[in-house]
Amino acid sequence: MNEYFSFTLLGYKLKSRTKNFLVWSTISLCLFILIVVMFSNLLSAGLPEFISDMASSMPGAVTGSAPDSEPLDFKDFGVNFGVCLQIMLIVGCVYASYLGASANTNGRGDSDVTFVYSLPVSRTCAVMTGFVAQLVTLFLHNIVVALVSIAVLYSNNKMSYLGKVLLAVGAFLLIEIIYLAISFLLATFMNSGSQASSISAVVVTITILFGIIGSAAKTLSIMKIFSPYSYISIFGIITGESRLYVIGIAAGLLMTVVSLVISCMRYNKIDLIMD
Repeated sequence: MNEYFSFTLLGYKLKSRTKNFLVWSTISLCLFILIVVMFSNLLSAGLPEFISDMASSMPGAVTGSAPDSEPLDFKDFGVNFGVCLQIMLIVGCVYASYLGASANTNGRGDSDVTFVYSLPVSRTCAVMTGFVAQLVTLFLHNIVVALVSIAVLYSNNKMSYLGKVLLAVGAFLLIEIIYLAISFLLATFMNSGSQASSISAVVVTITILFGIIGSAAKTLSIMKIFSPYSYISIFGIITGESRLYVIGIAAGLLMTVVSLVISCMRYNKIDLIMD
């Protein structure tokens, strides 16, 4: 019996999520291109002040800029592209949360359960393989984002930002894995895959609000620990002023391990179809 991992089951799970991956990636890339084109057109129209006012009205926890920093100068390509990527991180976090929430709930469907019980695999193996399948999907999604980002750099003759973009995509993946783990754990206590979308939206919204509150009030800065989105500033990586919250990242990675352990323990005690 495969106790912790099954390549056969992994292939089945990846195949079953292909359509979902294509839809999410297409929507994300269209949104990314739309944001980049919108900013570029506004700049070419001579409206950098308008963009700066628009960005300054957004909390620093969302744009990735420091709360007490100077107004953003969108005439600088790094500032422009950094804000675009920072906004795209929100989309990535929502997608990661959706993947985590749908991993366990969808694992109780009739077709998945029939496949699981037809193989010599344990329930722990089913849970662990499901998590790895979501990780692979998330990794592929970020590769697509990286390729489009590189295409934007090339079209603007800004290939000097290549190293920063690759580092930013790595940060994307690290933050998204934390959201994946949180939703993965929450979904363990749900019975329906239809709840996945609502779970993902609520998790991302609440954690970003925690980051905004923690950035706005110094006395409540500890709330940033509960906002994985605020752990790394993608905007800071692109502009060369990266801020890294090591304690938050360590807590997030610990949360990932805890969520897997609790999920495996729970699925060892319940039937895969329903509680």
